[in-house]
Amino acid sequence: MAKEEAAAPTVALESVFVTATIDAKEKREVVTIDIPGAFLHADNDDYVIMKMNGLLAELMVKTDPKIYRKYVTIEKGRQVLYLRLQKALYGMMKSALLFYKKLVKELNEMGFEINPYDPCVANKLVNEKQMTVRWHVDDLMISHVDKGEILKFVRCIKDIYGDNFVENVGKVHDYLGMTFNCAFGGEV
Repeated sequence: MAKEEAAAPTVALESVFVTATIDAKEKREVVTIDIPGAFLHADNDDYVIMKMNGLLAELMVKTDPKIYRKYVTIEKGRQVLYLRLQKALYGMMKSALLFYKKLVKELNEMGFEINPYDPCVANKLVNEKQMTVRWHVDDLMISHVDKGEILKFVRCIKDIYGDNFVENVGKVHDYLGMTFNCAFGGEV
């Protein structure tokens, strides 16, 4: 598989800086979230077989012996289990792309429009004010003038991906290894 067929887009650094500047100028509230296990929510549309050897095969059997025991074979004296992946998995070439497509579909269904210049920035008018979502794989930064509207959006994301993640609400955000401090009134 060519890298171009498997790679997912990621938000451009320029887009992060420009949208953060807009957030500051418009005095928007900002929330960041990281969706844990995001890839596991994306269906794998390819036929991918994963081979588990030794301890990994044993652990799978321990998780559910009724399902896995009958599929374990012995190769070169070690237990081996072959599994067909139904979900995207970290380390699989297309996982980020599969998750990207899923997220874009969900954002479109919520009424967001993908920015034509950056495929990892989406906007939507909420109460006549723009809400912006930008993302790098499973790390999202959301902004709007009304924190309550952002938290409604976060609840929608939690309904889709589960609520085992924490949103960072406030003036200081660690996003993509950078610290964004929005406490300066009109500046970031």
